[in-house]
Amino acid sequence: MAVGGVVGAAARRASADFSRGGGPQRASFPRDRSRSTATARPNVCPEIDCVRHLLPHRIVTAAEHRARSIGVGAERVLICAGAMTEEAYLTALASSLGTSYERFDGVSRADCPLSDDALIEAAAAGLLPLRQGRDVVWIIAPSGSMARRLADPRKSWPVRSFRLTSSDRLRRFVMRHAQRALGGRAADGLRRSQPHLSNAPFRRGGRTVATAALVLLAFLFSAAAPIAMIETLSGLMCTLFLAAAILRLWSAYFARAIPKQPIPIDDAQLPIYTVICALYRETAVVNDLVAAIRALDYPGIMAQTPQAGALDDPAHGFDRFNRHLRRRRSF
Repeated sequence: MAVGGVVGAAARRASADFSRGGGPQRASFPRDRSRSTATARPNVCPEIDCVRHLLPHRIVTAAEHRARSIGVGAERVLICAGAMTEEAYLTALASSLGTSYERFDGVSRADCPLSDDALIEAAAAGLLPLRQGRDVVWIIAPSGSMARRLADPRKSWPVRSFRLTSSDRLRRFVMRHAQRALGGRAADGLRRSQPHLSNAPFRRGGRTVATAALVLLAFLFSAAAPIAMIETLSGLMCTLFLAAAILRLWSAYFARAIPKQPIPIDDAQLPIYTVICALYRETAVVNDLVAAIRALDYPGIMAQTPQAGALDDPAHGFDRFNRHLRRRRSF
């Protein structure tokens, strides 16, 4: 049986056992995390201790080595490699911590005390409060090294009532209940935060008021100012107009001609660019994407990818990456 089949079958049995048991409904630690076991020697990657018995030893060892080399959690290596899904891992981690996995089934908008804008920020932080009677339960979507901190027995966790969930489920909950706020941020977020980078049109109301104010000031000036002052101002404006016209003609006369053919530049003088292609459940378009990247007329464009950098032939690296995506199995 293939490694993916063994891992999938073992993880399905673990998930089924956890589902039949129902899991603890109240997310609290059944033990004191500051216990004397803090003096014991934990594993290098305690975040995957909850799934070590589900995976072959060589896969666990390779995941730990890869996690240390790139500075991420070992659970992210297993999930990205297709050894297990994020929900299966978080279900096992929640069971080992004495809590449960939150699927947001039956959770309404009224259960969250945050406003729509704060709800979006909570999803970005991976930390969401929910009301449970008179208590508040914190929903945690681990990211970065959060899973390692939760699983490390030497570290204490100040929140005693919490549940785990995946970032995908948390994002879908926010998208379902904060659509208006998300639409407002997508339409006006850049204009409000950094208007100098936004190409959004100015509001017509402000421009209309400013134009009306300028017209009114010009009318009052022409009605109240003496004739001599008006003639002097008119002569000054004509002088400025003629000076600007002469400057433009002078610049056009001395401008350099645009070459008809592009000037060749040596490859060593070109700046270095890194093309980052974020893919999520887009296996069907990987071949077209790789073909488009190969068609780019830029030196070394295929040499900066993790797959190509480890091989002599960059194209072979991408082909192997495509085969890996096609072989991915989830449970």
